[in-house]
Amino acid sequence: MLSLKREPRFKPRDPRMSASIASAMLLPDGREVPICIRNVSSGGFLAETKVVLDEGTPFGVLFPARGIRRAQVRWLESGMLGAAFETPLTMQELESLQATEAPK
Repeated sequence: MLSLKREPRFKPRDPRMSASIASAMLLPDGREVPICIRNVSSGGFLAETKVVLDEGTPFGVLFPARGIRRAQVRWLESGMLGAAFETPLTMQELESLQATEAPK
C-alpha cells in the first residue's frame, strides 16, 4: 500500500494562468528583447524568447500599461524561458493581466 504520510520533495507550484502577452525583457546591458509570455503565476512566468541568458540573470519585464517588474531567469531551454518575480504578483495584478492578453 502506498503511504502519503511523508513530506513532498518539492514545494507545490502556484497555479498558472494561460496567457499570450507581447512584452519585452529589459536586460542589464541595456538591450530590450521582445518576448511572448505564455503563462504567468504570482511567482513567475514562462515566455518564448530568442535570446540566450544565463540562469540567475536579473532583468525587468515590461507589462503593457502596467509597468516594469523585476525578475530573474530560472531556466532556459529551446526558446522558452522560466523566470521568477523578485516580488510576487498580487491576485489583483494577476487578474489585470488577463485584460492585457492578445486576441486569439
